[in-house]
Amino acid sequence: MMLLLLLKNYRKGIMLTAFVIQPLTYIGSGLGNVSLYYILAGIALIMFLFYSEQLKPFKYPKLLLISTSLMSISYLITNSLCNHPNTIMIIGNIITQFVFPFILWCVISRKKDVDFSINCLKWMWIVTIVVMILEQIFRHNYFTDIVEFSFKTCDFVIDANTIRYGLKRTNSIFSYFSTCGVFCSLSTFIIWIIVSKLHIKDNIYIFLLFIIPFVAFSTGSRAILLAVCVILLGVFTDRNIVKSKLYKTILFSCIILTPILIGYVSKIVDSVVNSNESSGVEGSTSDLRLLQWEACLPSFWDSPIWGNGRMYIWDVVAPRHSILQGAESLWFSLLVDYGIMGGITYLFMIFSCIIILYKLDARLTYLPIAYFLILCLSPDAGIQYNQLLTFVVLAIKMMETKSLYNKTT
Repeated sequence: MMLLLLLKNYRKGIMLTAFVIQPLTYIGSGLGNVSLYYILAGIALIMFLFYSEQLKPFKYPKLLLISTSLMSISYLITNSLCNHPNTIMIIGNIITQFVFPFILWCVISRKKDVDFSINCLKWMWIVTIVVMILEQIFRHNYFTDIVEFSFKTCDFVIDANTIRYGLKRTNSIFSYFSTCGVFCSLSTFIIWIIVSKLHIKDNIYIFLLFIIPFVAFSTGSRAILLAVCVILLGVFTDRNIVKSKLYKTILFSCIILTPILIGYVSKIVDSVVNSNESSGVEGSTSDLRLLQWEACLPSFWDSPIWGNGRMYIWDVVAPRHSILQGAESLWFSLLVDYGIMGGITYLFMIFSCIIILYKLDARLTYLPIAYFLILCLSPDAGIQYNQLLTFVVLAIKMMETKSLYNKTT
């Protein structure tokens, strides 16, 4: 069905793939253990060669082009030097993580393209919230059960049936609570642009602006919680949001409920600041991450500059060290697999996103900062760089077309 849409309407097919299929990477294609997103991204690239003349001019931000190109070159050099090359996977990663966001940039060139992208995300947000509510009511994610029964999945899909901060850890329509949290955290900035910059007069977006961060919070991940705090700083101090009736209602309610909230909030803060000693919340600790890094260190020193190759940490290191079965930071896999050069190019990409967004609006810099903080405390499974680049591309396009929206509002 998605392939037919790509053939019939290339622009809409790319946008649906970016904002609906891409976040749900666990959906299989039926071709072995290959994600549907990977297949669609590959087909999109082939078709792009025929549609490129219609999509010009490209004008992809130079910093994004340079940083993603350097990451791609770093991947290829590592793959050529390591003892465990994985060429097909590396090419697939380059296409899905770096090339596809470029194609998306070329496709979103008109106001109606931005409108369609927003509508795709709006329905994703609504479905996410509905499933989250049902998940909290029943303390079980039946959507996950339906997915595993009805679809060929190509990645892990886990319903974390645990309680944290009094809430079931939410994964909603996503593969895991961390993928749900990243999607909701980054989405909040898109909704903020809709409300504060595009001035789209639809109350549903004001509602979503307050509910989507709560969905992120309900994942129970302390890494996501840090991102939510960044969201609060970057979004909810904006004058246009502060003036809204819903903001005032929530603020008034918080003031009234202060005696109850103080104990609840202090427990949350304590679980983040004192993760080693906090008895009320189980989970990863700084001591655990230190032990995981000690397990990774010998492999890192085997090839510190270029790394040992894609998936080396999971295929070789993790089987030897059970403590790495849930490596609690992107940096473990990044440095072991791609070495110092992989780490440098990753930081360059993050800084490139920050610089580009800062030129549009200083508050938007919180988007890549939130992503960076999450991955410092979480593995990148299901939340690869294409997720960040997709939202960065959409944010830029929305800011570039905001004058068109202001003329019609």
